[in-house]
Amino acid sequence: MNLLEAIIDKFDGVIIEDNQWTVDGSNGKRYIVEWDKYNKKYSCQCKGYIYRKKCRHITELSESFRRHYAVR
Repeated sequence: MNLLEAIIDKFDGVIIEDNQWTVDGSNGKRYIVEWDKYNKKYSCQCKGYIYRKKCRHITELSESFRRHYAVR
């Protein structure tokens, strides 16, 4: 058994989640931003998203993807 198989076996096959990113908040907390590929939208664990359905964590993450993958 190789190292990757051993890790997968040890952690029940869950190592990382696809379409999830950890984002640092301004108050030192960390939030998870998730892309829902079926509904084609982001969600975040922060209070801003919970109450307003948008937040700077999602905006910053999506903008960084746009800059990185922009056609040059």
